[in-house]
Amino acid sequence: MELQEYINNRYDGQFKKFIIEEVNSVPQQAHVRDIVEIKEYLGKNQHKINTRPNEVFNGKEIEVERITLNYAKQIINFSVNFLLGKSPVQLSGKENVVNELSRLYKKGKYHKTDYKILSDLIRYGETFEYVYHKDGKILSQIIDPSESFPIYDPETQEMIAFIQYFHSDYTDFYIVFTDDMVYKYNNSQGEDIRLVSQRPNFTGLPIHYKTENETDSTHGFSEINDYIDILDSMEHLLSKAVDGYYRHIMGTPVSIGQQLTNVDIPKHGNGIGLALDDDGDFKYVTNPFSHQAFKELYGTLKNALGDISSMPNVLLNGGSTISNVGDVAIESIFYLALIKSNLNSKYLQDGFEIRLERMRKVLEMQGVTFDDDDYESVQFVFSPNMPKNMKELTDIMKELREIDAISTETILDNVSFIDKVSEMERLIKEGVKQGNNDEDEE
Repeated sequence: MELQEYINNRYDGQFKKFIIEEVNSVPQQAHVRDIVEIKEYLGKNQHKINTRPNEVFNGKEIEVERITLNYAKQIINFSVNFLLGKSPVQLSGKENVVNELSRLYKKGKYHKTDYKILSDLIRYGETFEYVYHKDGKILSQIIDPSESFPIYDPETQEMIAFIQYFHSDYTDFYIVFTDDMVYKYNNSQGEDIRLVSQRPNFTGLPIHYKTENETDSTHGFSEINDYIDILDSMEHLLSKAVDGYYRHIMGTPVSIGQQLTNVDIPKHGNGIGLALDDDGDFKYVTNPFSHQAFKELYGTLKNALGDISSMPNVLLNGGSTISNVGDVAIESIFYLALIKSNLNSKYLQDGFEIRLERMRKVLEMQGVTFDDDDYESVQFVFSPNMPKNMKELTDIMKELREIDAISTETILDNVSFIDKVSEMERLIKEGVKQGNNDEDEE
């Protein structure tokens, strides 16, 4: 279905009506609300535990503990940096194509763009990238998922238009992307929106990066939804345990029998003397607190959090280094993290392939063309940031080098504490210098 047919069928052919009603439709607003709730959870600490009501103790209302655990941020940061933190995405394939694309990637700072895409993908389950060219450069704009309103063909589920909507300085802004045009509307001059500008769109609709969603093929699924209930339970258990622990120490003062002094038992203070009758008694009553039960419950939840989020428990539990462990053992520790990174790389690659098509179109407009076979040879290489046993790795690379089965450049790629570009230049200089020395000796 073409966009104009969609507008004719649903909005009587009225373009402005299409823009406003699509943005305000119930499905679009419900999805945006889900994104905003994740933003507020991560950015404003709006956790479920913060709705816990106060309690009454010793006849007075007391403020209860509301402990928030920001494990979600830690898990997200680990997932992003595990895949892209150490090494950006590399391109491989025909040298002429890879060299040109690498130049575009460097000028457009796409290593930062890719990092932002993966960060949004893990947080919200989706993000959008619009490729454009400006001043001879090919650049990308990452559109906030909370400002994104994609429109899909109800039959084919293909995107036929895209609206970016945001509110700023008491004004509503609408940027409408179609296959061949980009329109900008706002209502700064009154209540009704008006067309501010329009320009040709040479790079198509924004690219939709999304994770798998079993219930909606047009939207992704945020991984936070998989473990937020576990975090809520951990926060609730920890908050109540802290309350219980302090009450266990203080207890509730109880006087039994007739007091000989006409005084009330103070709610606060120590060292207060009381005169009691012969059959009287005074004591502090406390609820039993099982430290072992708390430890078991909290530990079980934390282990479940590690399993569901695919974050190694050695890191989730505060471990910082892994020593004297072979590569096979390390891989077993990071096995779930590797599976997750493979899935994330697949989601990224689906979008990267479309990005290359958009880049190719712009290059053709600039007079740079490539054969289909050469362009299709391009592959994306991901290098997860796995801990490595450097001694074992060095021995293996040394043996491969001795039989000419590995290049110097590949060796440098696997040595994290060496700048490959600078080191390659130095090696070339040393090689030239050595050659000159040989000539001088002759």
